[in-house]
Amino acid sequence: MTFLGEVKREASGAQLTDALAQLRSITEATPDSRPLLVVPWLSPRSQERLTSEGVSYVDATGTVRLVSDEPALLITAQGATKNPWPVDKSLQSLRGSGAARAVRALIDFAPPYGVRELAGRTKASAATLSRVIDLLERDGIVERDERGAVLTVDWAAAVRRWAQDYDVLRSNDAVGYLQPRGLPALAERLTETDLDYALTGSLAANALAPFAPARLAMLYVSNVRAAVLGLDLRETESGANVMLLRPFDDVVFTRTIEREGLQLVNPAQLAVDLLTGPGRAPAEGEELLDWMEENTDAWRS
Repeated sequence: MTFLGEVKREASGAQLTDALAQLRSITEATPDSRPLLVVPWLSPRSQERLTSEGVSYVDATGTVRLVSDEPALLITAQGATKNPWPVDKSLQSLRGSGAARAVRALIDFAPPYGVRELAGRTKASAATLSRVIDLLERDGIVERDERGAVLTVDWAAAVRRWAQDYDVLRSNDAVGYLQPRGLPALAERLTETDLDYALTGSLAANALAPFAPARLAMLYVSNVRAAVLGLDLRETESGANVMLLRPFDDVVFTRTIEREGLQLVNPAQLAVDLLTGPGRAPAEGEELLDWMEENTDAWRS
């Protein structure tokens, strides 16, 4: 068995596509060889793509995946998940309210569209949208035409990429409370309240893709004090079953959906909240992503 390697300075987006084409041409001309890509750093998204293509890879941060069928071989190791040597001053993170508005816009609306067109349909700035699109294009999540218009967006990959830089309990101002009569009582009050809120987390997920009985309710509110009084919540040092979130940005209140009298965050927001949430929330996030794939018309404009 022989590994035939292609060494690149960068492998993301179009560069990764070119590298794969070169590897195929080399290995097709050499029987019994295995393709291998060697780069300084590989993003998690690029690793997923190479794995799906059956291509082995190594990067300088310690990431390794060497695979062969004959003889049977699998060697793996995980290096850095973020580039320790960014090569330019382009956007490297989806952290912050501006980036969140932009990535939500790209996920919530189906392409094709231009940057200014999408900015006009949302409250995301055109400049921030352009930088976020550049980042996602480098990761192979967005494809654009020669004029810069967005042609495709892998929305599930965009949610996962956003989750790398976001944390529902850290990105928002979160405080735990107790609803002494339990979550059914909370849900009943929410269907009757005039509070400005958007439900997220397990309780919201159960309204779309039931996974297991919810034990913690999470909801974004614009007025924490009014929510505490209106929902009959108690301060507690332990055993909280309700988490009130003062949102990082008002984008959480945009493009919400209603189910069973409850106002839910948009599924894209719900997915990233679950994937970065506590306990079994990430598993519920995976279940929700499956539901979103099967019901795209129900949530994506």
